[in-house]
Amino acid sequence: MNSLKAYTLFSSSKGNSSYITYGSTSFLIDAGGSLKSISEKIAALGGDVKKLSGVFISHEHADHTKGLEFLSKKHGIPIYTHPKCMDVIGMTAPSAEGFLVPTEAGDTVYMGDLKVTVYPTPHDSVRSFCYRVESPKGSLGYVTDIGHISDSVQDAIFGCDKVLIESNHDIDMLKSGPYPEFLKERILGRRGHLSNGACACVAPVLARCGSRSITLAHLSETNNTPRLAYGAVKEKLEEYGVKLCGECFAGDVVLKVASPAEITEI
Repeated sequence: MNSLKAYTLFSSSKGNSSYITYGSTSFLIDAGGSLKSISEKIAALGGDVKKLSGVFISHEHADHTKGLEFLSKKHGIPIYTHPKCMDVIGMTAPSAEGFLVPTEAGDTVYMGDLKVTVYPTPHDSVRSFCYRVESPKGSLGYVTDIGHISDSVQDAIFGCDKVLIESNHDIDMLKSGPYPEFLKERILGRRGHLSNGACACVAPVLARCGSRSITLAHLSETNNTPRLAYGAVKEKLEEYGVKLCGECFAGDVVLKVASPAEITEI
């Protein structure tokens, strides 16, 4: 019996990439790692990088695109992204230029039995997207690199069985940390990155809308820790009466933190 499966391969400010599979269909969201690492991790999950149906690129920043040059050069896989992102990728990954597929917010891409709907996100890039992946056996909402929970982000993730969502920074750590002031302001802005607190506030709504798995992603190595991110969301869920699943007991929601460089099932 087929089921929708999703895994982060990398998840941090240094690199982001996730592998989505349903039956014989598979694709990536972002390619922010080396081709060697991406290929090895897909193989460890029983897949094959050569059989990918495509790569969805959320935006043009290097931590989401740096694997595209060699991925395109060796395997020639379709790359779905906004035309403005295509211009940047064409310069940084010239081998990818012939495989770029222009994609706009509101578009739907079908891959086998999978339906991928594209939504705009509030981030300080030339354009940025998040995704809702739907299959006959479940759905996934996937959103990182957002300054706030916009209406379009809500449309993408509310009601999904599984959700991957950014929990980038602890505000106190960021404000007292080593980053220059202009960068702190950028991260804290409405087109920057989502804080632990903002992520925590939306988590009970996700649970109420039917999400049974929440994975916290894109944590800053400098301005966050897995313990802080997990703790903030756990506290808010419990405040609203949502019980977390554990290894030895049932609950309402599975809560995870994606590893920076190890495979994590969403």
